[in-house]
Amino acid sequence: MARVEFDQELERLETEIKIMASTVEAAIEKSINSLLKQDMDLAKDVIKGDDVIDKMCGDIEDLCMSILRRQAPLASDLREIVSCMYVIEELERIGDYAEGIAVLTIKIGVRPLPTDLVIIPKMSIKTIEILRMSTDTFLIKDPEEVNSKYKTIRKQDDVIDDLNTDVRGRLIELMKNKPHEIERATYLLWVAHNLERIADRGLNIAERSMQLVGN
Repeated sequence: MARVEFDQELERLETEIKIMASTVEAAIEKSINSLLKQDMDLAKDVIKGDDVIDKMCGDIEDLCMSILRRQAPLASDLREIVSCMYVIEELERIGDYAEGIAVLTIKIGVRPLPTDLVIIPKMSIKTIEILRMSTDTFLIKDPEEVNSKYKTIRKQDDVIDDLNTDVRGRLIELMKNKPHEIERATYLLWVAHNLERIADRGLNIAERSMQLVGN
C-alpha cells in the first residue's frame, strides 16, 4: 500500500470514528429524553439502536485490522491505529450506558416521576459536551491544543462527579421520606451513575489523545 493510499485509509478511519461518536451522542440524548418525557417508544428505539453502534464498532475494528494487514505501519502509525481501536471500544461501552438508561426508563414507567430531575438533564448536557470534546481532541495532532482541551475535559468531569454526588444525596433523602418510591429512586440513581460513567469514558478518550501526541 502506497503512503498516499495509507493516509487516505487513516482519514477514512477518522471519518468513521466521527460518525460513530455522533451516533453515540444521539443515543445519549434520546435515552435522557425518553426518561424526561417518559416516552417508552423512544426508549425502545435507543435499545434497538445499540445494535447499530455495536456493528459500527465491529466494522471500524475490521477496517483497522485490514490496514494493519496490508502494510507494516511505522511505529507512529501503529500507535494511532491501536488508539483508534481503543477509542471505538470506549464509544461502544458508552453506547451500552445509553442503552442502560433506556432500559431503566422502561422500568421506571409512566407514573409521575418521584422527584424533580433538574440535575440529571444538566448532567446529560455536560456529559455529551465531554464526549464531543474528547472525540474532537482525539483527532487533533497539535500537542499544545490537545493538552489545553484535556485540562478542560478534566474540569468538566469533576463537575459531573459533583452533580452525581448531589443527585445521590437528593435521591437517598427521597427514599427516606418516601419508602414506596425506593425502587424507582434506585433506578434514577443508576441513570445518574451511567451518565457519570459516560463522562469517565470520555475522559479516557482524552487521556488516550494525550498519550498519542506524547504528552
